[in-house]
Amino acid sequence: MKNNLAVTLGLTRPIVIFDLETTGLSVVNDKIVELAYIKHWPDGRIEQEDLLFNPGRPIPPEVSAIHGISDEQVKDSPLFATKAIELMAVFSDSYYSGFNVVRFDLPLLRQEFSSAGQNFSFKPEDIIDAKLVYHYKEPRDLSAAYRFYCNKEHVDAHNALADVSVTGEIIAEQITRYGYEEIRKIHEETCRDYVDLEGRFYRENGEVYFNFSKFKDRTLKSVSETDPTFLRWILQADFSEDSKNVVRNFLNNKSL
Repeated sequence: MKNNLAVTLGLTRPIVIFDLETTGLSVVNDKIVELAYIKHWPDGRIEQEDLLFNPGRPIPPEVSAIHGISDEQVKDSPLFATKAIELMAVFSDSYYSGFNVVRFDLPLLRQEFSSAGQNFSFKPEDIIDAKLVYHYKEPRDLSAAYRFYCNKEHVDAHNALADVSVTGEIIAEQITRYGYEEIRKIHEETCRDYVDLEGRFYRENGEVYFNFSKFKDRTLKSVSETDPTFLRWILQADFSEDSKNVVRNFLNNKSL
């Protein structure tokens, strides 16, 4: 990488571009097996490293098939906790970038640091997520969808009846590709107003709901009345601080 982003952006702190490979997609329950980063300093320096970690548990075969990292490859690698202090020096007081770091990489990294006794915190203004920028700036309109799914140009864009007709073609192709149940699942997940970074709680009609466990789709209020021990368990269990703060704020009668 030739360009130094810290210099290009005129930053006064370094920016760390990083990516994780993990044992799965759960921010709370899964572990890091590979961490690669490139750190750009305001003085023009660039440093990079690619680290493998023993996650302390088997890597599911279906996950190894995706990222190509097996249990055998990491059996002699260090645990994340043994490198946590060294990595805190890399990540502290920096800006952070990557692809989908907001929803996955940063929360999972914070969880790993927390499990190792390190307090890794960041603010939204510290983050430049390439995925968010891409989705915001690139066309995601009806014409783009028609081109992608049906390989046709929408020549009568913004004509109401033509738009309806094209939308019907797109939906039919999506059902053919993905199946109706998958489409419903995507719709339900993406339309929710999540309260925490990990998406364990969501807001609907002014109420905060669980998005996991046996209480999925029940309100925090109702669970606090019927099973308050579950909320206390969350505060003691291996959940991210962000998710725990949702429960803490509720119990302290703070607004969410």
